[in-house]
Amino acid sequence: KISLSDFRESYKINLNESFAKIGKIITIIMELSLEMDNHQLQEISDILYAESNAKAVSYINSLQTEDELFVLLDNFNWDNGFEVPEAIITHSKCTLSVALLAFYRADGLRYLFEGEDVFANRLSKSWEYFIKEVYDKILKEQYPNGSVSFHPEITKIQKFKLNKLNPNLSSFILDGVFGKDLHILL
Repeated sequence: KISLSDFRESYKINLNESFAKIGKIITIIMELSLEMDNHQLQEISDILYAESNAKAVSYINSLQTEDELFVLLDNFNWDNGFEVPEAIITHSKCTLSVALLAFYRADGLRYLFEGEDVFANRLSKSWEYFIKEVYDKILKEQYPNGSVSFHPEITKIQKFKLNKLNPNLSSFILDGVFGKDLHILL
């Protein structure tokens, strides 16, 4: 025999579970609607294979979303210099995850470990400028959070050492940011 209070409690639990399931369904639908279409992917591919960096930079201005910037940077060939990544980190739609991706892909981990000493040999003035610029903007929280996830590929030992070197290092620099996974290979 079920009492009225037991019935009410059971009804609340079932209702809460139903709302949770509906919430998950809505989240999935929203994520599917945010996926990139073939036209966007083709635009990014055209930028990646543009005949010059100047042309690629001019095309970047036509990009409209954080997703496009992230996928472009995630597929970028860093042997082509810093003009394209520079245009991405200064784009109005650049977010924290895009900036962190740029920082780590430009060997930001080395900069975190060695600091200013890394520039002693002057490997590249443009690399030094880029690393310092993106890192400074990240620290000054000049990039909005966005919806794309980025988690740097660093080990627990590296995290431990970096925390020892700089105990005031913001956690998102080592742990990244959460969001939707958008690693699309072109």
